[in-house]
Amino acid sequence: MTSTAADRPIKPINLNGFTGREPAPDDERHLLWKVARRHNDAVPAALEEEQAWIAYSCAETATEQAWQALDTAPTSEWAAAHHRWVKAEQALGAATRRWHSAATAMDQAWEDANWSDRALDLYAVAAAQAGVRELLGTNRPTSSPWVHLDVEQRRREREQLAAKTLQRLPI
Repeated sequence: MTSTAADRPIKPINLNGFTGREPAPDDERHLLWKVARRHNDAVPAALEEEQAWIAYSCAETATEQAWQALDTAPTSEWAAAHHRWVKAEQALGAATRRWHSAATAMDQAWEDANWSDRALDLYAVAAAQAGVRELLGTNRPTSSPWVHLDVEQRRREREQLAAKTLQRLPI
């Protein structure tokens, strides 16, 4: 079974004794030092992004389950099921904002790295050899694929549908 980059841990690296925490060398080893420093500086942001994505995924699942429960809730329990869905949507909104903030920080770490082709090549090899996730490579997904997770639009559409049902419930 082949390991994907996402299966590799997010952790600091050490390149020939360099972690980026020691003074920068003035010789050809400076690139090793710089690559290690950039990666190791990005580790906390990458861990936060990963945790925020997991929280978003869990909140998304809970919201979908709560929404689906409205379909089968008896009339006498519909208001309570609706309330659970509203709370799930609020939690999803908070998780979405947290993930977006964390993804933005990782995007900034990528921009700040300002990699040369040689540094990118060295980094890819070093991360693979260390068995760690490549946090700042060109193949790192940015927040752009998830911009289309328009949670707010879906929530508004569902609120309109739920409001129509609430108007017809017997008091």
